[in-house]
Amino acid sequence: MAVGIAGIGMERGSEMDDIGKLFSTFVDAVALILALVLVVSILHRKFGKPWLHVVLMGGMFSFALVVSMSDPIQLGPGKIFDMRGLMIGTAVALLGPAAGLITLTTGLAYRFSIGGAGVWVGTSGMVLAFAGGLAWRYLFLGRPGKMWKHSFILGVMISIQALSFFINGMPPLDRLVPLMSYVLVTNILGSLLLTYLLRGELSFLSEAEASKIEANTDHLTGLLNRRGLDMIYPKFADHSGTNRGWALLCFDIDHFKQINDSHGHAVGDDVLKYVTEKVGSNLRPNDLFARLGGDEFAIVLCNIDRYEAKRIAQRCRILVAESGVEHAGRTVKASISIGAIWMLDHSDIDLILDEADKALYAAKSGGRNKVVFKARSDAPAALGSLQFAM
Repeated sequence: MAVGIAGIGMERGSEMDDIGKLFSTFVDAVALILALVLVVSILHRKFGKPWLHVVLMGGMFSFALVVSMSDPIQLGPGKIFDMRGLMIGTAVALLGPAAGLITLTTGLAYRFSIGGAGVWVGTSGMVLAFAGGLAWRYLFLGRPGKMWKHSFILGVMISIQALSFFINGMPPLDRLVPLMSYVLVTNILGSLLLTYLLRGELSFLSEAEASKIEANTDHLTGLLNRRGLDMIYPKFADHSGTNRGWALLCFDIDHFKQINDSHGHAVGDDVLKYVTEKVGSNLRPNDLFARLGGDEFAIVLCNIDRYEAKRIAQRCRILVAESGVEHAGRTVKASISIGAIWMLDHSDIDLILDEADKALYAAKSGGRNKVVFKARSDAPAALGSLQFAM
């Protein structure tokens, strides 16, 4: 019995040599599927760009499809099988429409290059397998239920490719029954195998990615933590233009210890989340926002001139101070002090954090609820040092 068949054709006819040929085809198919799982694992770990990942996955399944079509299972006159439908159906079902379309396009092109009287039977079967896999994706992927049941249904839905047998009329029953039996059985077996192996590997990789994200994220605010900031900052997009550079804003919450002591740590947590929400609403999509620890935060602004950086820093301070957190029928007010550094060139994160921290100390010493904005020595002399207060 074969593992999977996707392509069906009735134009080529040769007798099956013996049962050993069918068994060896089964073993080859299993080996190919295991190789697919290994490549999936490697690609997930190596390539982070989604579009590149889709192209590579589609290319991988396309390669498997061509290999299977080049060496079909011969079951007798006019009866040949390969894994094209299984590859196309599982590609779109498990990896998405884009990867499925790449695999389908490859299969159609290869089948047309072969030619022959059964070209429309073969190509229509591939389109139907794609449709079955796509329908399964939207109806069953991610839904509750046992995996083996969903895999069984996937194999059945991919097997609608068998409808292509009727394009040229009703085939003789002695051909139709064996063909449809093999289509159904092998697609189900192949779907079970591929679904368990691929989805198990993808789930493991997704969990690994989630663990990586969790390790670099603050659990209370959802912001980057210091480790995440250190990891992302060197890769941050460079600025452009002679008057546009970088800014780092370092701030903490004024009298945060008193808030915790007076109202409890639960209210303190609410204040941290409140400040995060207010400040985050004033930032651009590509700005970096991190919680360094306790009530201390950092913001990195890139591709920004000094005037815009000042406005963002001042606006963040105002947004936090304008309202507060409701607790026990009263409003717990909060404010922040900000130390900001603007520079033309990308610098070491520890160096500019140290400079911003000194500016923050100046803001707190000056009465709190202030912004102290300074320029690096390599910035234009006209920038100077400015303070904003409420």
